[in-house]
Amino acid sequence: MCGIFGAVNFNGRQTDIDAVIRARDIITHRGPDDSGIFTSADMRAVLAHRRLSIIDLSEHGHQPMSTGDGRYTIVFNGEIYNYEELREGMGKGGSGEGTGNEEEIGKDKNKFRSHSDTEVLLYLYAEYGAECLKLLRGMFAFAVWDEKEKTLFAARDRFGIKPFYYLHNNGEFVFSSELKAIKYYKDNLTVSYKAVDAFLRTGSVPAPLTIYNETLSLEPGSWIKVNASGKAEIKRWWSFTDLVKNNTQKKVYDNNAKEIIREALCDAVKAHCVADVEVGAFLSGGIDSTSIVSLMKQTGYHKIKTISISFPGNKLDESKYSRLAADHYFTAHYEYNLEEGEVIERMYDLIGMMDQPTIDGVNTYFISHAAKDFGLKVVMSGLGGDELFGGYPSFKNVPKYDRILKMANTIPFAGMMMRTGAGLLKKRLPAKALDVMNNPSTVNAGFKMQRGLFTDSELSELGFSFNGNSSKDMIFATESEGLTALQKISQLESMWYMGCMLLRDSDVFSMLNSLELRVPFVDHKLYETVLPYLDKSFDTRFPKRMLVEGTGDLPNELVFRPKMGFTFPFVDWIKSGKLGVMMKDSLLTGKLRYFDKKGVENLFNRFESGRIHWSRLWAVNVIEKFQ
Repeated sequence: MCGIFGAVNFNGRQTDIDAVIRARDIITHRGPDDSGIFTSADMRAVLAHRRLSIIDLSEHGHQPMSTGDGRYTIVFNGEIYNYEELREGMGKGGSGEGTGNEEEIGKDKNKFRSHSDTEVLLYLYAEYGAECLKLLRGMFAFAVWDEKEKTLFAARDRFGIKPFYYLHNNGEFVFSSELKAIKYYKDNLTVSYKAVDAFLRTGSVPAPLTIYNETLSLEPGSWIKVNASGKAEIKRWWSFTDLVKNNTQKKVYDNNAKEIIREALCDAVKAHCVADVEVGAFLSGGIDSTSIVSLMKQTGYHKIKTISISFPGNKLDESKYSRLAADHYFTAHYEYNLEEGEVIERMYDLIGMMDQPTIDGVNTYFISHAAKDFGLKVVMSGLGGDELFGGYPSFKNVPKYDRILKMANTIPFAGMMMRTGAGLLKKRLPAKALDVMNNPSTVNAGFKMQRGLFTDSELSELGFSFNGNSSKDMIFATESEGLTALQKISQLESMWYMGCMLLRDSDVFSMLNSLELRVPFVDHKLYETVLPYLDKSFDTRFPKRMLVEGTGDLPNELVFRPKMGFTFPFVDWIKSGKLGVMMKDSLLTGKLRYFDKKGVENLFNRFESGRIHWSRLWAVNVIEKFQ
């Protein structure tokens, strides 16, 4: 895990090396172990790197890294879990178009200078070009400079676990793992109101948007290539529907299926344990995190350090369950007691460190901080378990909503009756329900009712408006051809909620603590195995049945405990704690950038009367304080 930065001038000008180094070091937290710089012969391309040493801790893993002939140079952030297997196959040929270097690479395959996955990735690109992406199993964002052709190629992993931001303007291409480095380098970025609009509707900023007008986020499963004249080509090399192309039928969930899923789970977790440093795990005592620890044990990783956060005396405290899990699997467990005062002390610093506004991530910051204190550089997370195995309420609720909305859109006068009902029930139903009733044909309206944040009417009441195109037409839009109803929900949860918010937040907040966070459930091979069984296995009475039965040894007290999710007691802290006082003082007495004070005051009243979720107030607080 690392931090990458680069700047290339395709307009003939030389790039300021010192400025690149300063921008690179803005993200030192992503790689405190080592740093490096590469400059092309004509001084137009400068690639920079900060290293967190995980695989091959020697100086041979130093980046930027170049091929032996000096043609290709890479900066890479992430991990390729099947790099040893790929290394063995180097030079044996493959499908797709290569670069013309296949014979040369084949001869040179035994001359690797390191044992790193970076070098394998570099030579794979030299051999296969963009086709190498289909061979990779892992999380990655990387850029390769071709000194011969004077081109830059960059790519991002399938699910978007690793970020890649860029600015492309006036013949200049600048990229980074974090926006704050590009902002430092350019110093004149302006806030995108369309991105603010998207954040207020979803709680995050979805790719390709970023919070700044001048920058973009490369979408998951995409690559970009900038040719010698500065023209960029962007291509989607993977999509979620690829997961079911060879498995379009719902599969029977029987004993044979259980064994197949078990093998896939063990394979995914074992692959994610590849490291030359100790690998620990987050452990809340929920199904997902406990399954990770169990599967680590089952695949041969026995001495495991686990970490959890507790809130003494609060109903959201999960320490009872995390201790039970730690005792059951004999882990070395570290419990971090978090008080409201510590969150308040760091709140505005954390908002400033978010890189992009989000309503999540604070929890990841504090548990990552605890993991670092416990001496870890790598941790496993159960993120992705709910998205893949049907753990969210959306898997139960959205199909119901969709059936009702389908009737409204197909039966004569049904839509009109629904809109009439919305008018009559205006003061009794939540704003999201009213919005969907008034607009039943909205794309993925049922999922919007489950995951949306603010509606048009609520934004208007807050006084938020801007001159430009709203983001609402892109929100929750997907290509879902060939997916079943539950697979489509998995897609929406995986690529929108998890992809746009949880994965991004996990990256930025873990890396603020120089911690690599791995997500074994967010593995395309595991998804390919599990998805065909999702519909037949789904049981509202048996949470995440495939995961529980595939793991095999989870204590019943943990399987059938109330679902809580990894969240902080923000409800109590805002309603009756010092955090609420601090937010009120800040939002109701200071100058607001995006909202009317009367609208915000009304939002506080609605929260205090129990009519809205705390995340609405938190979103307003975050976007007002984000710089």
